[in-house]
Amino acid sequence: MVRTDAFTPGEAEYECVRCGARLESQADTCDDPFCDGAPRNIGVARE
Repeated sequence: MVRTDAFTPGEAEYECVRCGARLESQADTCDDPFCDGAPRNIGVARE
């Protein structure tokens, strides 16, 4: 039996590490002017 991961992202998705806002690209910044969090790729495992 072969096990595969059901999650296979089509495109990279990013999320602000500080406020959790979803972003279109790594170059984007949050809409919140008081947030200075950096985007991270949420399609990469953090284990």
